[in-house]
Amino acid sequence: MLRLFYSPGACSLVPHVALEEAGADFELVRAMIAEGAHQRPEYLAINPHGRVPALATDQGVITENIAILNFIADQFGAEGSVPRGDAFAAARCNELLGWFASSVHIAFSQIWRAHRFTDDEAAQRTVTVSGNATVRRHFEEIDGLCGDGWLVENRFSAADSYLLTFFRWSCKIGADMTRYPRWAALAGRAIERPAVARALGNEGLPHSDFAIQ
Repeated sequence: MLRLFYSPGACSLVPHVALEEAGADFELVRAMIAEGAHQRPEYLAINPHGRVPALATDQGVITENIAILNFIADQFGAEGSVPRGDAFAAARCNELLGWFASSVHIAFSQIWRAHRFTDDEAAQRTVTVSGNATVRRHFEEIDGLCGDGWLVENRFSAADSYLLTFFRWSCKIGADMTRYPRWAALAGRAIERPAVARALGNEGLPHSDFAIQ
């Protein structure tokens, strides 16, 4: 059986949704970031980088969202991961996932975990300010990517659930999400999907976390 190591509301929500969409037989294993569980020896034995998600398979452990999501796509061929059967759609989805993981996610890390970038407390404040400015530039681009359907060939993919995750984070940092109506509409469509609703319920994430205040 597959085992997904996750922290509620973290980017591990993306493969969680993909597994739910696929109807996969899997076990959820909680590794709460806020409690430091991802840095404990028992978790570092699973993922030495101390990050979630990690996916334990019969062949070994896979880390990093892009790798996990492509594994799920190859195993199940369902919506919610990376498209299969269309090389361009797969490449487009992986392009978005790469940007989300390497740029947008990192800007959020600057806001919440500036200590990862420097030990100097004064410099940490600068990192946080920079992160806030950077995510808001990304928000404009993200809203422009969103349309009336899904991001990639109008198929629900991991790119959409990643933006759903970012939308929640953006609400948590107090961003004015009324400025991004196309992105808000995509998030609203996503949480209406039964598989997404199951994943949110499993992680204890209320729909109000994704609502514009």
